[in-house]
Amino acid sequence: MSDSFDPTQTAYTHEPGEAAPLLARELTGDLLCARCRYNLRGLSVRGRCPECGMSVRGTILAKVDPAASELQPITFPTVVGIGLLVWPLGALLAAFCIWWLRTAEMFGLHNPEWLPLGVVAGVLASAVGACVLVRPHANIPLDGTLRAVVGVFLYLPLALGLHVLFTRLDPLGATPFMPNGIANPERSGLRLALCLILAVVLACLRPNARLFVHRSMLLRSGRVDRQTMLAMVGALGVISLGDLAQLLASMLGTGAAQSALLVGTILIAVGSMFFTVGILSVLVDCIRIVPSVLSRPISLESITGAGDHTGAMFNPESRAG
Repeated sequence: MSDSFDPTQTAYTHEPGEAAPLLARELTGDLLCARCRYNLRGLSVRGRCPECGMSVRGTILAKVDPAASELQPITFPTVVGIGLLVWPLGALLAAFCIWWLRTAEMFGLHNPEWLPLGVVAGVLASAVGACVLVRPHANIPLDGTLRAVVGVFLYLPLALGLHVLFTRLDPLGATPFMPNGIANPERSGLRLALCLILAVVLACLRPNARLFVHRSMLLRSGRVDRQTMLAMVGALGVISLGDLAQLLASMLGTGAAQSALLVGTILIAVGSMFFTVGILSVLVDCIRIVPSVLSRPISLESITGAGDHTGAMFNPESRAG
């Protein structure tokens, strides 16, 4: 026979003689919220604390495994919170300066001299913010820390490459983004190298960044479980295809070269647009994550105390009085 559920009770009901279910739908024993210590008795295991909004499963995780990485206390939450915001904001500043440069090029407008410097400054600011991803809290796996260190270090050649691109190579042509039939293999090759470096940076920082996503999902109601950084790597792939097409144009005849340059320009524009949207999405996610970073750290002491009897929590035979 199938199980039935009586909404007036706090646990599954089952037919006489039928084996008791392994887990109650609702907490049938006392369990204090890991954040505010509200008694969660009678609430669904998939619900949230009515006082502070923390997920019941987050409290259960803290109770069963206080060493869970998602719930580790953050030593300097304010610094980490600021770093999480500076990381995408710096990248957004660099993207804004690049879009300004390309828009001015397409419409024949004058470019302020500080824009290339703004690109480099934005990348370096993003690198400073990314430093909080190296070891945001204890019990970070060594390989995760080392990957994040590599990711932060690679910002330096990325900034240097962008400086060379915008201050030395781009001035050689009146319209570097729209080459007008003239291929520049050196510029396309440098851009391909920069896309590769940026893809490695994202791949190195993503594992530790996902720790903050998991933490936010456990401690807050807002979901940020999106694969934004993977999508950004995909956008870099589209940009790279465009640069490959422009690089190929330097090896083709006049007619084929024109077509390759046009296709390359379109792919670069589309990929750049999606990459910029990805930066904005990361910024939105970080804004949602920061409150969970600044919230009171959860420790074993914060969820235990005299009279806290949680042994009956998974007992389907008990009933909430």
